[in-house]
Amino acid sequence: MEDLSQHILDISFNSLEAGCTRLEICIREDLENNVLEFTVRDNGRGIDREDMQRVTDPFYTTKKNARVGLGISLLREAVERCDGTFEIESKPREGTVVKASFVRDHVDRAPLGDIAGALVSLIAGNSGVELFYSHRFNQKEFNFSTGEMRAALKGYSMQTPAVLVWLEEYLRREITELRRIKDEKFGRAG
Repeated sequence: MEDLSQHILDISFNSLEAGCTRLEICIREDLENNVLEFTVRDNGRGIDREDMQRVTDPFYTTKKNARVGLGISLLREAVERCDGTFEIESKPREGTVVKASFVRDHVDRAPLGDIAGALVSLIAGNSGVELFYSHRFNQKEFNFSTGEMRAALKGYSMQTPAVLVWLEEYLRREITELRRIKDEKFGRAG
């Protein structure tokens, strides 16, 4: 996968296929400590102990229409290539948490990518899921919730094309502003 937003989207789609009704995506960028990490947490059906032991095997999947399950194994490989850490925790009938942490300025770390586009893709096709997004960049933080957005729309559907276009522009603008670096000593923003 070319960027981290694609990994986040892949994990999120796994969560949706596992029947989650609540999905949390948290990104933390800490320039002082040279860390970029993300966590995807869901309340889906979870992964049983037997499947958990095989979840990082690229030739194993629980999906009936697939022969391989490359997403998690590719993420783990990307993390290891960048001297990071990878964790996955799951409890049957409670949900799953996937956490990936990277050395932020590692030469092999993929860029964060199009987070706004990934979020809108999730929202566009999943009206029944409560999505919570949190992005912390140093001491600044941006939070977004589909529940709050639905309340602000006062009955208009979030899946309306005009709303989705506006929402993507809004998210892109807020994330770009959040990640704006005021001190050039920290290097690239991506």
